Amino acid sequence: MPDAPSPASVFDRFAPFYDADYRDYTDDIELIGLLAAEAGDPILELGCGTGRLLAPLAAAGHALTGIDISPALLAIAQHKLAAAGLSPRVRLIEADLRTFVLDRHDFGFAFCTSNTLMHLDTAADQREALHNVYDHLRAGGQLLIDLFNPDVARLTAANGLMELAGQWVDEHTGAQVLKWCVRTVDWAQQIQETLFLYEETLPNGQSRRTACPFTLRFLWANEAELMLRLAGFAVEAVWGDFEGGDYDAASDHIILLANKR
Repeated sequence: MPDAPSPASVFDRFAPFYDADYRDYTDDIELIGLLAAEAGDPILELGCGTGRLLAPLAAAGHALTGIDISPALLAIAQHKLAAAGLSPRVRLIEADLRTFVLDRHDFGFAFCTSNTLMHLDTAADQREALHNVYDHLRAGGQLLIDLFNPDVARLTAANGLMELAGQWVDEHTGAQVLKWCVRTVDWAQQIQETLFLYEETLPNGQSRRTACPFTLRFLWANEAELMLRLAGFAVEAVWGDFEGGDYDAASDHIILLANKR
């Protein structure tokens, strides 16, 4: 049997589509900017992707380090930061969230948004990443984690269905892009297997498809809090949205803010 694809190669497949796919997503920018300003530099992003959040934070004057396992995503981030004249403020590191080792352990604020922690698909891996970031924060440093809130009814109804999740025109190729999504859930293992299928129709009529399969291990709020405490953090707040609304069963997010004790 063929070997399973490496985590880096899985996320490299997203690189041509990521910025267009998340072109309208700005929900987390204001809160993360406020927390970064309050905590002070340096700032660490876990799973920085193409620099969607690094760029506005660097433009606001912050000194940042961004970590990601995908060289293709990091290459886009580097290009965007250089084009905006922001490269001197940002260090990009290709590494695994569980095992990265940096030459400084004085970060005032770290954040891991857009379900990134859930791409580590065992509880042990998730705990290892939290312990690792703890070691890189200074005393009193803060960590923000953003997870999706598992909606049992929604996930059950969508289980195995192919849904149209987005469409746009690629500004570089002129292709019409349809994004299809299929999710299957293993409740016992807290695993959601997801397939994003990007279907492009080029101006010359040719078409192509890119399959991006990945695994998410979702967490319940109490479990996420316990993991943070076991890693040494004190949980300061649990929100259901980026406006600081209370978390409840109807929330779209589980957003946890924790301090290094």
